[in-house]
Amino acid sequence: MLGPQGSGKGTQAELLAKKLNIPNISIGQLLRNEIEKKTETGKQAQKYMNKGQLVSNSIAHKLAKNRITQPDCENGFIFDGFPRILIQAKFIETVTNITHVILVDISDEEAIDRLTGRRTCPKCGKIYHIKFNAPKKEGICDKCAEKLEIREDDTEQAIRKRLKIYHAETEEVVEYYKEKNILIEINGEQSIEKVKQDIFSSVIPAKAGIHSCL
Repeated sequence: MLGPQGSGKGTQAELLAKKLNIPNISIGQLLRNEIEKKTETGKQAQKYMNKGQLVSNSIAHKLAKNRITQPDCENGFIFDGFPRILIQAKFIETVTNITHVILVDISDEEAIDRLTGRRTCPKCGKIYHIKFNAPKKEGICDKCAEKLEIREDDTEQAIRKRLKIYHAETEEVVEYYKEKNILIEINGEQSIEKVKQDIFSSVIPAKAGIHSCL
């Protein structure tokens, strides 16, 4: 499941994973788990994150490969926002067969409007929006009951910088999968329900052949 920041790809990945009864895998969450458990991988990742840098490809590759070899991934899985760059896409091809790549696409201005209202759970990483996907109790995560936070990089200036990186790097991945004829483009500037319906109708008819989704 790919898309620019604020596209709602994380929400849609969760909905599709639940519908297909397969795991939804976020590299970010895997990293948080490793850091929380204080593993060697977690310590390495923390060094990058403390410097405000993305973790190395080798760490991302290791986490992805280890996760998809777990028994619950035997019937398929969804990667949320991974691969981010072309080298990651080519690595994934060496360990699994990608059958569907879903791009939830929105404009930069829409992304900025959405992200300034975003709230994140510091414990489980679940993302809410004060307008489009509010928690049941204002400011509190439905899952963990933790107080939601506004990410430091959810200012307009920071968002524009991240979008610039997305266009420079991830759009190359989009073109890569388009050439492979497995890209499904979805208009993300619709209601969550309509986006969900569009994704379901594009993917579920081929359920029997699904080994993995992005």
